Amino acid sequence: MSKADTDQDLARLEAQIAALRADIAHFASTLSDLSQTSAETLRAGLAQKAEALRQDGAARLADVGETAEAKLAELTEHARRNPWQALALAGGIGLLLGLLWGRR
Repeated sequence: MSKADTDQDLARLEAQIAALRADIAHFASTLSDLSQTSAETLRAGLAQKAEALRQDGAARLADVGETAEAKLAELTEHARRNPWQALALAGGIGLLLGLLWGRR
């Protein structure tokens, strides 16, 4: 091999190394963009799910509140219709709670 052939091979090798470095830099940039986009997509998806869960929880809480109000109204009406039964029930519950708490 002559000096000219060696210099020519060396020049081609340096050009290939430069092209390889450029490709690696491009791949690193692409991976960085992809990971940032994936993180943003994940963050947006989680925010949407959290909002949906919050709305579902608020709806369920409203349903429970309405049910509790209806049961309270029903219990109040029952106590008005049967005051002695309500008084005896309240006294019995009070006695049981007193016995349970008195043992501590």
